[in-house]
Amino acid sequence: MKKISSLITTLPMEAYLQIGKQRLGIGSVEQMNTVSATTRVQDILQQVPIQFRKGGVEYLVLRSEQIQNQMGITRDFPKTDRADGIAPDILTSCSADMKPCSREDVAICLETIASTFQVKVPDDLGLTRYFDLLCKYPRFIIDHCTESIIKEYPYPRLPVPKDFIDRCEPMYVEHYDWLYKMTKNFMRLEIWMQGDQKIHNKYLDKVEDK
Repeated sequence: MKKISSLITTLPMEAYLQIGKQRLGIGSVEQMNTVSATTRVQDILQQVPIQFRKGGVEYLVLRSEQIQNQMGITRDFPKTDRADGIAPDILTSCSADMKPCSREDVAICLETIASTFQVKVPDDLGLTRYFDLLCKYPRFIIDHCTESIIKEYPYPRLPVPKDFIDRCEPMYVEHYDWLYKMTKNFMRLEIWMQGDQKIHNKYLDKVEDK
């Protein structure tokens, strides 16, 4: 899997690079009426993995869409946006959320489940295998997995590592891919802003030639 850290030199570029490193053409949120704005924000947040639904993240999603669909293609692309100023902090916070959990976090997860189900935890050798396989996941995913197993697991025994991985991996991939895409788009914006900012659109070129 691609490393966010491999997307690695001034803020905000430095922040994007350290992390690993679209506003749609509908106008700003302020231009909408209150009801439509609220609905639009809710719709946007549905695109964001649950852990990353931080204040202001909706502006990043809209700006990212602009970057992807308009930057370098149309003159309608705004060179500045409110999201540009808050993107480094939000993406850095999201990146911090993805920090791998500790062995203690996994141990607490196993002890909580074992205590709830009234079963024993594995010996040291068995615990080591759980640690090796689960410590790549962030703590919020391990916590989510713990609650999921307690509520849904049908057997009165400690789940095997695969049971944990089957719950953790999809959530991990969802968050990782979103963060990678968002960081990459804002890196593209920074590079474009520092470059020639040319429009590369063969259809526009043809119109201008006439």
